Amino acid sequence: MTYEELKYRQGWTLEQKIDHVVSVVSAFSAKVNDKIYCSVSGGKDSGVMLDIIRRFIDKTVPAVFCNTGNEYPEVVKFVRQTDNLTIIHPNVNIRQIIDKYGFPLISKEQSRYINQAKHTKSEKLLHIRLYGGEKGIGKISERWKFLIQAPFDVSEKCCDYLKKKPFEKFHKETGLYPIIGTMACESRLRFQKWLKHGCNSFESRMIASYPLSIWTDNDIWAYIQKFNLPYSPIYDMGIRRTGCMFCGFGCHIQNDNRFYFLKSHKPKIYYHFMQMTNNGVTYKEALQYCGIDF
Repeated sequence: MTYEELKYRQGWTLEQKIDHVVSVVSAFSAKVNDKIYCSVSGGKDSGVMLDIIRRFIDKTVPAVFCNTGNEYPEVVKFVRQTDNLTIIHPNVNIRQIIDKYGFPLISKEQSRYINQAKHTKSEKLLHIRLYGGEKGIGKISERWKFLIQAPFDVSEKCCDYLKKKPFEKFHKETGLYPIIGTMACESRLRFQKWLKHGCNSFESRMIASYPLSIWTDNDIWAYIQKFNLPYSPIYDMGIRRTGCMFCGFGCHIQNDNRFYFLKSHKPKIYYHFMQMTNNGVTYKEALQYCGIDF
């Protein structure tokens, strides 16, 4: 796969992209002996993906939702209306994860790099994180290198423990493989994953299908409009992304309003999150240290 190929496919019509999803999911399902499930978050992307699968492929494909305890109440209420839905849970909470590993700030990739640079005993890994490895890959952004010396930790571990591990446990218990509604345009990590594996991944540690990889946000809304598909009311309240309410990945981006929304609409939740600590530093203080407007 190449960047040019992704841009070409992103230019397809909505009908072509729907056909692509059907083809990708059908091929994946055949490869794993029809042992599939649709991972849903209550957000618009996975909602569209589930609708395509059940509308055009198989109405009986189960949906699975991981309730981490940190989703917007509107999202949880909406996703509970889904037919043939299984709800799973992590065995730890966000306060425990932040206390042990650090705050989810900047991005999954950068937080992992910063955490490694701060705690590794490997001179080789530290050099890569500071200056980059082959072709400069693996380097902490100059903008965020000061976080290596911060009095608190940042980490991507919340995603591992609150989402990945519960789904891994579900796979071991059921033998079912996930269809996941992420898009390559959402982040560099997801773009790189698509470049390496395409829409169906059989070679990585986690066998999974990502049929929406070539879609864009505009495609999602076009599909919702075309089929008059219901979606969580949280989007009409000004939220652009669902997921964990406390998540700080991308909150430094200009015009990101997630914490303003929480403070205005859900003040009890807002103050609860802002008081969570790592190394005696509160989430509020960590955001201030990073120069992030909250």
